[in-house]
Amino acid sequence: MDPSPQEAGRTAPAERLAIELATAPASYLEGALDNPWFGPDHVLVLLKNVAASGGLIQRISRNASWIKPYEVKAAIVLHLKTPRVTAMNLVPFLWWRDLARVPLKRAAERILTVRLQELALGEQVSLARVASRGLVSLLRRQNNPMVLRALLQNPHLVEEDALAIASSPSTSGSVLQALAEDRRFALRPAVTRAIAQNPETPAPIALRIIQHMSVQGLTDLLRAPHLPNLVRVAVTRLLEARQGAT
Repeated sequence: MDPSPQEAGRTAPAERLAIELATAPASYLEGALDNPWFGPDHVLVLLKNVAASGGLIQRISRNASWIKPYEVKAAIVLHLKTPRVTAMNLVPFLWWRDLARVPLKRAAERILTVRLQELALGEQVSLARVASRGLVSLLRRQNNPMVLRALLQNPHLVEEDALAIASSPSTSGSVLQALAEDRRFALRPAVTRAIAQNPETPAPIALRIIQHMSVQGLTDLLRAPHLPNLVRVAVTRLLEARQGAT
């Protein structure tokens, strides 16, 4: 008589266990947790099985030796069936790359906010490209041009962020130029006006922007208190030319 799936999981040799865990039924998985050969490598295979339940994952997380490897902790947190409490207990152990993609966005963002200054520049740049909304507002305040240029590639960046970057006196000319050439924001009046009046904006970029502004937009720009003199003169002449043509 063949053993039940649960008994088969409990008694399978290590090699067979590694093969069968990926597609075995839930009862086999339950038995496998009582198998003396079961270890961290088997956990990674089991988590790929659609039959793996939240309760099963919770049992696994209670075994310190099984979840000791980093890969197991990350796989458990990233698993869609992992109970929230279980995942929350393991989130602090994750590296930034995995934190950036966990379902528990708020918890991950709190940890990344604390760790941000500890990240190497290259890591900050990589994070800026994929950061969630909660981190974009933090990253946009970074002064490093490489981080800000990477942030412009982030699909979660919205007009509010672009306007904050364009208005900051610490934003470099290279970043302002990249922002002015970004298709998402090149036609947003508030953003282009902020770029044009920023003293760090390269003159050719500012002069190109004002050519596409309306008379009202140019008039509003003249009221900007820190408008660079070159831009002010160009705006004044452009207004005179347009008004004279009417």
